[in-house]
Amino acid sequence: MLRVLFALMSLLPRGPRRHVVRGLMHAVWGTLSHAKVYGLKDLPPGPCLFICNHLSNADGFTLYRALRPRQVVFLAGVKLHGTVMTRLAAETMDTIDITPNSPDIEALRRCVDLLKGGQSVLIFPEGGRSRTAGMLQAKKGVGLIAKRAGVPIVPVALTGTQKLMPINDSDMGGERLYHADVTVTFGPAFRMQDLEPELVGATDARQALVDAMMRRVAALLPPEYRGVYASGPEAVAPSEPPSAAPPPPA
Repeated sequence: MLRVLFALMSLLPRGPRRHVVRGLMHAVWGTLSHAKVYGLKDLPPGPCLFICNHLSNADGFTLYRALRPRQVVFLAGVKLHGTVMTRLAAETMDTIDITPNSPDIEALRRCVDLLKGGQSVLIFPEGGRSRTAGMLQAKKGVGLIAKRAGVPIVPVALTGTQKLMPINDSDMGGERLYHADVTVTFGPAFRMQDLEPELVGATDARQALVDAMMRRVAALLPPEYRGVYASGPEAVAPSEPPSAAPPPPA
């Protein structure tokens, strides 16, 4: 049924299509995603580079809802254009396409240009969704973006979205949504110079840099979600009581 509905919506002009699909997704997320959001009040003003763990194709829209009304551009894999449902879902947000597991210099350059131009960007540095919910080692490109952009970096931690929309490796366009408790936690912003003590003696300085960045994400997660970053600082307590994800604008 959903496939047919999305196929029909794909026939609409882009502007109305985006509005209709976004409204439908807000209604579905509002019903199925029992979300709590932490740390919003501590976000710095101005452009930020958000870095987040990646569990599900539901992550992008979950974060889009959590961050509203703040405008953020998402770095998204080109494979989302492979099915009608994922393409239309991605289209509800502002995105930069990137080819995973490749040196997509143009996508990285666009991220830097946006950040220097005053816009915020959100990246999933692991380069793909975790099949175990535990964090994967991050790719090195996020370090290059962070160094060249020079903006505050905000670690973001997600839990529960792997239950909201479980991965279906045999049919990504057929992934289904279920009721799930979801948390989005925004941690304290940091700057690249804050990481320098952790890079001393590293044999691969670029990988050590992104690993130091991702340890800030891991510190916001329960131990079972930390994966390759399980050894690191203790979890950071939320700085404010959780709030439910805000309702969509009228």
